[in-house]
Amino acid sequence: MLARLVGIVLGVILATSGYAAADWGPLWGPLGDWAKHLDLGPFEPHRPIAGMAAAIVGGGLVIAALLPGKRKARAKPLALGQEPDVRWIPYGQPVPPLAPPQPQPRPQPEPQAISAPVPPPTAPAPNAAPPPPPQPPTFAELRVRLVTAARTEAWAEGARVLMAMKSAARTDEDKALFHRDLGDFAHGQGRMDDAGDAYENAVSYARQVRHDRPTDDTVELLAGALCGVGDVAEAEGRLDVALSAFEEALALRRSRGGRESGDPGAQRALSVNLERLADLREDRGHRMRALDLYRESYDIAGRLAVADPARFGPDLVATRTRLNELEAKIAE
Repeated sequence: MLARLVGIVLGVILATSGYAAADWGPLWGPLGDWAKHLDLGPFEPHRPIAGMAAAIVGGGLVIAALLPGKRKARAKPLALGQEPDVRWIPYGQPVPPLAPPQPQPRPQPEPQAISAPVPPPTAPAPNAAPPPPPQPPTFAELRVRLVTAARTEAWAEGARVLMAMKSAARTDEDKALFHRDLGDFAHGQGRMDDAGDAYENAVSYARQVRHDRPTDDTVELLAGALCGVGDVAEAEGRLDVALSAFEEALALRRSRGGRESGDPGAQRALSVNLERLADLREDRGHRMRALDLYRESYDIAGRLAVADPARFGPDLVATRTRLNELEAKIAE
């Protein structure tokens, strides 16, 4: 309020002084005479302009003092329950230290769907061992392949399988089986010399196996190799060798004492052995001995045909036909 009064007084003095100095008209009182005769120094030649400027500035001061002042902005109203930051403290009381501002919790971002991370492709370890090479087929698997090749007359494939069997044979039993199969393979192709050598080697290995392990399975191993020797000897006209081989094989099979009755393969081998020996006996003129051998074979073939007609029926028919022929020759 005091500043307003001072501004009005100074404004009035400056405005009236300028008015009188500019000589715009008569002014009452001693102020007019003082301002009119006031020495303006270097501005004396410009008295009218200086007086006008003083009058304008004085009028501006008066007007500024009379205008209403700018009011301060009102503080933001406190929210409900909010305490003011500055509190009134009675004079003379110690000012308590201000509490440190409490940190405001940061707004949490909205949860977003997180996709499962894609694992990077695993590179092979630099020192990882290479995968093991495929295992070669076993000796038993190779024998199955040989049988398939022989039935389909795939002789080239059979020869490759036999070479693999030779490398895979480790024990005397494996070697005996390999040479017997080699003899059968050569016999099927008509190579009697190769077949005879293979069967002789099979007999040698089979005798050693029979000596080391005198069981029923070694009986069949040795008897089968001996029948191979007999077949080749008979085809070459060496009937004494053939007769000896067939008789030894038959004696081995009969030594089982009927234990082969539960093995159809062993029973059929016994039946074929009887007929091979019977044919040689007939060639020697021993027809009655040959007839007894055929009748024994016919009984075995009959039992097998009853149990499995599809497999053993043709064998029974062939044995019956051969038996009828031999009985007809004896009846003459």
